[in-house]
Amino acid sequence: MSFDYVPESVVKSPKGSRLRRGRGFSLGETKEAGLAATEARRMGVIVDRRRKTAYPENTEVLKQYVKDLEQFADEVLAEAAKPAAKEVSSDDAMAELSSIRAVKKEEAQALLEAGIKSLSELAYCDIEKTAKKTGIDEDRITLMVKAALKKI
Repeated sequence: MSFDYVPESVVKSPKGSRLRRGRGFSLGETKEAGLAATEARRMGVIVDRRRKTAYPENTEVLKQYVKDLEQFADEVLAEAAKPAAKEVSSDDAMAELSSIRAVKKEEAQALLEAGIKSLSELAYCDIEKTAKKTGIDEDRITLMVKAALKKI
């Protein structure tokens, strides 16, 4: 759920009591919804200080908006609290990198020290930078990258 909408108030037209879109929620409507005017503005709600009327429809819209916003915030916090990807041990990374015939054990160790811990990282690495970090020839790294791409 994303918040692409901002709640809109509804007011009655002076002529004929027709409903139309208002310029903002009244202070009474924000209070009934449990919000202060400054808090409502921080949430993206437009507050019209000139309006004196408080319609129950507008109060319900505000309450629902606050409820949806709190639910959205809880979802975002829950997703942020999820544990990060499992850290790969150096032995596992070494085994994965040296599983390709093109990578020797010494080269796998140099790749690990350069920060490449998986075949996908090897397959999409910058060859020139990796060659500088590891001291391995660019042609040799190109062969490793091609082999990693085939295995992925």
